[in-house]
Amino acid sequence: MESILRGSHVKKRLIFVNNNLHSGGIQKSLLSLLSHIKDQYAVTLLLMSDTGEYKAQLPKGIQVLHCSPILRILGMSQKELWRENRLLFCIRSLFAALCRITGNSLLLRILSHAQKRLGPYDVAISCMHSEPPRVFYGGTNEIVLYRIRAAKKIAMVHADVLHNGSCTAATGKLYGQFDQIIACSKGCREQFVKAFPDLRDRVSVVSNFHRFHEIRALASQNPIAYPRDQIHVITVARLNKEKGIERALDAVRACVDAGIPIQYHIVGDGAEQQSLEKRAAQLGIAGRVTFYGMQQNPYRFMKQADLFLLPSYHEAAPLVFTEAKCLGVPILATRTASVQEMILDDRAGWVCENTTAAIVHSLQEICRHREALQEKREELSLKTYHNGEAMRQWNAVMKEQEI
Repeated sequence: MESILRGSHVKKRLIFVNNNLHSGGIQKSLLSLLSHIKDQYAVTLLLMSDTGEYKAQLPKGIQVLHCSPILRILGMSQKELWRENRLLFCIRSLFAALCRITGNSLLLRILSHAQKRLGPYDVAISCMHSEPPRVFYGGTNEIVLYRIRAAKKIAMVHADVLHNGSCTAATGKLYGQFDQIIACSKGCREQFVKAFPDLRDRVSVVSNFHRFHEIRALASQNPIAYPRDQIHVITVARLNKEKGIERALDAVRACVDAGIPIQYHIVGDGAEQQSLEKRAAQLGIAGRVTFYGMQQNPYRFMKQADLFLLPSYHEAAPLVFTEAKCLGVPILATRTASVQEMILDDRAGWVCENTTAAIVHSLQEICRHREALQEKREELSLKTYHNGEAMRQWNAVMKEQEI
């Protein structure tokens, strides 16, 4: 196996495969991980598409490679392809239609062969989890398994596979070809093992990496000063169905009806934005809800909020939980895979059952007790957050794989 010799130190060769560098939890966590290990290993990043807001944040010293052009259909959205390449747009539309009929397993394997073989490497790491069968997305697992020569192959999982629709025999068979699977939290691992119990011994936990100094610095750049005669609740998320934002709007309406002076701030964009804006208007709370769209610096909106709300139907281990804690913002979240370890064990806020009624009740109760909110803020502000445990977990996985 080839390695890179620097002076008397031999650096192991790692290749990570991801779809793009758009703003998202997987991309953000990946860049933070790369910034921590880039001096320890010779790191290559293979991208399906070179698009994304995070391109400028790629750490120096990382070799970047690009997949075969046809694989851009897995790294770009339909909207992007329509603007940039109508032929690829048509090809992606055809594959998406076929996927709804046949499933994605065979299609992604066929597409992966458009990528020339790469290697050898010591470790090849797929950064994206497999998607539900009818979703034309992903593909990094197939590229790592079939197109990269490496002594060890690892799959990262950043999803609750038990509830996101990807718990199928075909997906289990695919993951069974990897030497190791990395889950982003204990809760994420538990859900994966329930979905694929035969793979229990291959699943380790490596917590998401964060750039804590950068988060705090960005939060201090022109932070939004909210009027203190109101309670300011914020959500930072992709606006898709899984996030359950429509349930938060129902809860805000209930708070208004109860005479609570609430303002709801939503940072992020996505397929559901227009329908959510329409829903807010229908509920008569358009003046109580502000949609900011996607922001390069969401932390300036978060820093002085009273409460962070995430009403998701399912989650793995949202980076934004740790970001909110780092900024001293208490959290209210629905019960999903990792809330026990990320919120309750850390005394960082409140968890409610995953129903609209529970969200409504919990938000009203919290907003009625502003003193408890302030006490929680003060408690969080005394805590120190770092990547020490995540680094220990990463090193343990590398050692276990004899890397």
